[in-house]
Amino acid sequence: MNASIGRMYTWVIMLVTVVLFLSGSVWAFKEIRFAVLTDPHVSMPAQNTQDNVKMEDSSVILFQKAIEEVNAIPGLDFVLIAGDLTKDVEPWNIDKLAEMLQEIRVPVYCALGNHEVSPIPGKDKEPSLASLVGGSKHTVTWALQGFGFQGSRGYYSTDPVSGLHLVVLDTTKVGTWGGRVSPAQLRWLDQDLYLNQDKLTIVMGHHLLVPFHEKEQKEAWKNFYLENAEEVIALLEKYPQVSLYLCGHRHVSTVPKEKNGIWYIEHISTLTYPMGYTIYTLTPSQFSYEVKYLEVAPELWETARQTMLADPFWRPEGTPEGEEGNEQVLAYQEQREFKTFSALLRFQK
Repeated sequence: MNASIGRMYTWVIMLVTVVLFLSGSVWAFKEIRFAVLTDPHVSMPAQNTQDNVKMEDSSVILFQKAIEEVNAIPGLDFVLIAGDLTKDVEPWNIDKLAEMLQEIRVPVYCALGNHEVSPIPGKDKEPSLASLVGGSKHTVTWALQGFGFQGSRGYYSTDPVSGLHLVVLDTTKVGTWGGRVSPAQLRWLDQDLYLNQDKLTIVMGHHLLVPFHEKEQKEAWKNFYLENAEEVIALLEKYPQVSLYLCGHRHVSTVPKEKNGIWYIEHISTLTYPMGYTIYTLTPSQFSYEVKYLEVAPELWETARQTMLADPFWRPEGTPEGEEGNEQVLAYQEQREFKTFSALLRFQK
């Protein structure tokens, strides 16, 4: 009798093990929470920094506040930072950035942005810019080992939690604030996605892939978008597990855009009006997010708001002058209809 009971228990344990294994192979997570920060442009105040549309002199204060608020979020699994980490890859700003990232209490995964490529000052730039001391983007990757980067390469992939795959692209292009994904990186991306088809996949890069608004056709804004976006999109669409492409660069509040089942989402900057970050909740079948504005001094908000309104570069094509035009600019920057958002994911096991 005891032997029979023992055998029965053995079979029960084996059956439970198989069930648990199979259920784990379907989904390894039930719910994930993560934050997306982008474009902090960390800048120690210097001769060539100021608070304007990019709140450079206040960038450390703003990013520090974002870190404090993110650290206070219960149940957060990790943080993504979608590029433009420093002002212009100055050594002192890289040091300050690395110091600040160490304060975040959960794993952090960073992407390179166009400001991680040494600036090439034009002949018409003021003298303070002509004497900038920059560095290679590989200086950034080596300084940020452990924040996603492993070695000097600017792109990588990892599994932040079991069942979730994260791919981080290097969309930088030397000599421009536009971007491109190199042929070698595309080959790597194809192989990486092929090998991870059983995992829900998030892809992060700095530059945008799709226009999120009809007014984004402004010629002066073309460098917000990746040069070979269609090539990258075609590769992402090839693999059904790719459900989200997350980016920064645009400096307006968070906006989602769906194309052929993939959600392309650009994110609010900590640096530029309306200054904030985005909190995601992800399940195997859907995602939702909420934009959070930074709780900082009113005078910082007013400076950011007024400098945004005063700079013609940031005004969408056809925006009238005066109060009516100003309201349109602010509405465009705030994108309040997308301050909270949720949608189903295309990838289902």
